[in-house]
Amino acid sequence: MHKLLLYTACSISLLCVSLTSQAQTADTLRSRGLKTVTVTGQKPLIRQEVDRLIYDLQADPDSKGSSVLEIMRKVPFLSVDASGNLLLKGNSSYKVLINGKESGMFERDPAMVLRTIPASTIQHIEVITTPPSKYDGEGLMGIINIVTIRRKADGYNGTMNISERFPANGPGIGGSFAMKEGDLGISVYGGAGYEYRPHARNDMQRTAYAKIPVMLLQEGDRHHHRSNGYLGTELSYAMDSLHLLTAQFNFNAYGGAGEEQLFSRMLRGGNVDQQYVMHSSNNNHGNGMDAGINYQITSPKYKNNLLTFSYRYATNGRKQGYQQLFTDTINYDIPGYRQDNNERFKEHTLQADYVRTFRHFSMEAGMKGIWRSNYSDYLNAYVSTDPITNGFDGQQRVFSMYNAYTFSSKYWELKGGVRVEQTFMEASWQDDSARLHKQFLNLIPSVVINRKLGGNSSLNLGVSRRLKRPNIYKLNPFKDRSNPSQESSGNPALRPTLTTNVQLGYSWSGKLSLNAAVSYAFLNNMFMEITSYDTARNITTTIIENNVKGSGLGFDYTINYPVTKWLHLSINGNAVYLSLDGASNAAPISLNRWNYSVNGNASVRMNKGWKLTAAINITGRNQVSLQTTSNAVTAVSLGGSKDLIKDKLSCSATISNPFPAYRQNRTVLSDKLFTQSNNTQEYFRTVNMSINYNFGRLKQAIQKNRRGIRNDDGN
Repeated sequence: MHKLLLYTACSISLLCVSLTSQAQTADTLRSRGLKTVTVTGQKPLIRQEVDRLIYDLQADPDSKGSSVLEIMRKVPFLSVDASGNLLLKGNSSYKVLINGKESGMFERDPAMVLRTIPASTIQHIEVITTPPSKYDGEGLMGIINIVTIRRKADGYNGTMNISERFPANGPGIGGSFAMKEGDLGISVYGGAGYEYRPHARNDMQRTAYAKIPVMLLQEGDRHHHRSNGYLGTELSYAMDSLHLLTAQFNFNAYGGAGEEQLFSRMLRGGNVDQQYVMHSSNNNHGNGMDAGINYQITSPKYKNNLLTFSYRYATNGRKQGYQQLFTDTINYDIPGYRQDNNERFKEHTLQADYVRTFRHFSMEAGMKGIWRSNYSDYLNAYVSTDPITNGFDGQQRVFSMYNAYTFSSKYWELKGGVRVEQTFMEASWQDDSARLHKQFLNLIPSVVINRKLGGNSSLNLGVSRRLKRPNIYKLNPFKDRSNPSQESSGNPALRPTLTTNVQLGYSWSGKLSLNAAVSYAFLNNMFMEITSYDTARNITTTIIENNVKGSGLGFDYTINYPVTKWLHLSINGNAVYLSLDGASNAAPISLNRWNYSVNGNASVRMNKGWKLTAAINITGRNQVSLQTTSNAVTAVSLGGSKDLIKDKLSCSATISNPFPAYRQNRTVLSDKLFTQSNNTQEYFRTVNMSINYNFGRLKQAIQKNRRGIRNDDGN
């Protein structure tokens, strides 16, 4: 697949040059007989609505040669950390929707999928930091809604993108297609990618403080590869002017494998206490699917009055396996170890929504029920001993109702409402008669006010309450011992985290556009990974606990400035001051520090469809958890693109971090009983080449329900 995509990309490039030459010759001949006048206008890149900011990817030329994850560095409130994880307001707790609906492809690892999706297939990205009451309360920082492309054309339209990244990562392909015939419409988007990480070094040092200090030193070499694919479809059928039936289906799958060789030595008082060489292999694969149907009824008298009934089914799962063999051992009597984990999640959702519009305001109300099942079977086995097996079964039911109102005038916009969510949780184990029963009642208000000021500016104030429920990966008690010196597991007794957010924002659009916001959030019962040292076994144990509370003060800003008609500059940044309190081994932990990130971009338009770009991304020392920090990183990229056939075919190439081939990703975990530092070598220098092709036209965009299921409550 790797060589096939690279060969295809090169072949298309050569074909494009030929087509460009022919097109330019034809244009020259036509211009001798007819002169045309073209009036162009630049689409606004960012739009402010009462409860969200909208970033238009089709107005950003960089979208033709970038992935969605890369473009998100430029989107207000969004950032990407040094490990490639997507953050909203500096936090990883959010929900990702596709066309306003939840998709299973973003359940496990959103960044992995977003890295595969070509930005050219996306119309715009909505960042909702004060979600209205119609959305589920899940996602502490808010919601990211990705809207796929919808062009008005005749018959059909679509886009295709092929890319190649090396020496790390790999090839990718993605596209979208939409077609409409009478009252029936269909849209499809999909893609696939392959990622290869060549051999890279890693080391770890841990010091346990005792009368006789114990030091663990580990050095290793690892490599891995993985692939993923996704497919999404939407169907629309207008039975008449008052009845609309829509359906959606999404599927995603991924798989990967890797190998590692690790040398481990434990010193007690300077003498070798334990030693081994571990040879390990691992595999990890899974898939997800969701399907839904929506039936919308429009009032024959008032076209904006809607009643919608929706049903959705979703399922996803994964299988993990590790094999380990130990050689060159000193005081380590285990010849080998194996662990397997098989997880599966299922969900049914029923929902009804009603919208009624009055003269100066509108009202919406609805109710919803979610039935979730989490299953897990896991095995831990040492060579020459009987395996230890167990099963976990978790059930979750969420019932909710909401009522919200929207008021709009010449200068004022107001959205306010309240949502009530009742959660029931149960858990059981195959080898234990004990069962866990819990229930939670949460009141989730949301109010946002927007005041239009003079000079294309506005002021925005939002107050909301949000929560975060643990998903199966955090509830699963399966103990991961892929590194013999470390043990980690989920916690089936976790409770939801609650936070209250207040945000004040300002937006101004002109030749220079500015979006800035100050926010404050305070929370309790936050679940985080807590690591402690087991002095009896000389290992660290990590479990997720509900023992963190605190607050965060944040500042987000985005500036876009076209200096001239050929030079454009932009900057997008975020800074958060964290104040958190928790405990490890019954000892209190306090944290007070700044996290920040800045992304700057410059683009130069040249003649004959050429464009040059440069970007810099600075991420400060980041607080990964209550006990762990990661080192700062500065990344740069230089690129160029060429329109081969105007509005049809383009190609681009980018080199990231051209000077250092590697970077050291360093994390430090601090505790009163021990300190642990991990150093992982990562490929830093990469080259990306891509080709983007647009085709076809439609008379009108495919109709979509104005209401539907949005299960944005599970994270």
